Amino acid sequence: MGAIEIKGMKLGEGAPKTIISIMGADADECLSIIEEGKAAGVECFEWRGDFNDDRYEPEKMVELGRKVSAALPEHPLLFTFRSVSQGGNDTLTVPQYVALNKAIIEAEILDIVDIETWIGDEAVLELVKCAHEHGVYALVSYHNFAGTPSKEWMVNLMTHMLDMGADIPKCAVMAKDAADALKLLAATEEVRRLHTDGPTLTMAMGREGSITRLAGEYFGSDITFCSLAKSSAPGQVDVRLARKIMDELHSILA
Repeated sequence: MGAIEIKGMKLGEGAPKTIISIMGADADECLSIIEEGKAAGVECFEWRGDFNDDRYEPEKMVELGRKVSAALPEHPLLFTFRSVSQGGNDTLTVPQYVALNKAIIEAEILDIVDIETWIGDEAVLELVKCAHEHGVYALVSYHNFAGTPSKEWMVNLMTHMLDMGADIPKCAVMAKDAADALKLLAATEEVRRLHTDGPTLTMAMGREGSITRLAGEYFGSDITFCSLAKSSAPGQVDVRLARKIMDELHSILA
């Protein structure tokens, strides 16, 4: 598949692209975060639907999404409803989750949609199909806040995501030590070398995993979640510092 180009930005080549989460409760909060992010040089934005006051009403979420999308004509926009088991703010039933994501996908206001693996393969496949029918890239995601599985398990997970049609497989695990961070990096490298030449998104969360958020270009992770005013997951690095470090690392590879 190769790199994905969205609004002139290529995901899957060069230094990893920075992304922050828009965790506002309403339009005013979301738009304020977007402006702060633009000023800080953020390259991509994740709209976190699990923080929005209207998250149980798909039609209202579409209205909000139109405002968020209009504010980002030059920046890739990812929509995510992050469930509690995956580190999020709320959980919907599988039918509610599918209905909300389909409504927002079908409005064609997104560039990428996050689809959580816990909803089951059938629902994942339904949403991937819907996304592709509407010109939206599918990011299929897994989060583990308890620890880091084996390298082989993570490789198998990400290849299964690719088999289900994921344009971007995402694997986020919790690092308890340097060995966990190395397992995540090794899994990322193997997936990128043997299974896809398209973009991947991986990270080891927590202090011990912070290096995995910065060295993605060496191992095959193409997007890195950063903090602005507040972080959306443990171990995130301030976007300005992350960009500086990744640019320096990129200059070594160039």
